[in-house]
Amino acid sequence: MLRMTLQVLFLICPLLLAAVAQGLCIKYGWLNRFKRPLDLGLHFRGKRLFGEHKTFRGLFVNVASCILGAAVQGWLQGRGLLPHWLPLLDYTAFEYEAGLLIGLGMTAGELPNSFLKRQLNLAPGGKMEGPLGLVFFVFDQVDMAIGMWAFLFVVLRPSARLILFSLLVLLVLHVAVSSLGYLLGMRKTIV
Repeated sequence: MLRMTLQVLFLICPLLLAAVAQGLCIKYGWLNRFKRPLDLGLHFRGKRLFGEHKTFRGLFVNVASCILGAAVQGWLQGRGLLPHWLPLLDYTAFEYEAGLLIGLGMTAGELPNSFLKRQLNLAPGGKMEGPLGLVFFVFDQVDMAIGMWAFLFVVLRPSARLILFSLLVLLVLHVAVSSLGYLLGMRKTIV
């Protein structure tokens, strides 16, 4: 269990780098010229597809951060500075591809949830009550991991056990990172 936890944490390191970079961009207004909605203002059933918070800046920052993170992982692996069992893929062969896939996957993974929230008239960051609210809360914490795995399937064939375990790890980690971002003034809500 410890080994799998460390493998998952190593795999998602680029996601953490992207989360920090996003928080800094939001807090300090960096790259605001790219703060344009991914949905280009398009509507479905009279409601925005994704809303104002899913932006090209977010896409660029996610992809660039994940490529940088995967390149560092490839550098560490290529110099033999990691235990052989830690990386789930050969970063020395796929470092840029892995970073690109993780960055695109984490961004794409958030879009279905955002779409559903807009269709249900939930404001960005808004919460839903009851059992459906719990489902949205959990999905909101793991949606980027689902997207990441879907995109990484190009270079990696994980077991169902590994995917499910990674969702649990990311659920806990996402709540912790979001809470820290709130405490540091980078977010308006804890989760």
